[in-house]
Amino acid sequence: MQPPETTLAPPGGRGKHSSYDFVDRALVLATLAGARRVLDLGCGRGDWSLALARVGTPVLAVDRWREGLQWLRLQAGSLPLHVLEADLGAPLPLADGAADGALLSLVLHHLASRGKAPGLLTQIARVLAPGGLLAIIEFLPVAPPPGPPLAVRLSPALVLALAADAGLVGDTPRPIADHIGLYLLRKPA
Repeated sequence: MQPPETTLAPPGGRGKHSSYDFVDRALVLATLAGARRVLDLGCGRGDWSLALARVGTPVLAVDRWREGLQWLRLQAGSLPLHVLEADLGAPLPLADGAADGALLSLVLHHLASRGKAPGLLTQIARVLAPGGLLAIIEFLPVAPPPGPPLAVRLSPALVLALAADAGLVGDTPRPIADHIGLYLLRKPA
């Protein structure tokens, strides 16, 4: 039995928003549902992690935001959801091929601005099983608001080039909101 969604407000604050609130959720959830294990990398307060776990998909939620992870643990109950406190700018403390799905939602542009995107994508490729899927939700290069300044947003060509350098293959993003795209990238089998 799934625990009910809580009415307790999740932790928030500047930069603690979730794409879950304003994108086509059904498409994202359908893309990752059924995976044997999904990594929600940079999970924040865990909206995507909870949604995936509620449909029976095992999730490992990873973030360095302690308050968000604590709230997520409380919400998880008996769901197939575990949390891991880790910095995405460092090597992921996971075995090779540990998951067949991964989600990176509104995180890549932050890491790219610090020069950490190539390393993270290489780490994701390492921990994905052959044939595994990485879903990236990212702001499209259209004028804000909402979201970060245009200068911070990544072009689809850059996202795909970073992914290719890490050994992941995919195509142009599919719009899932007026200003957000969904990239589906695979690790070759």
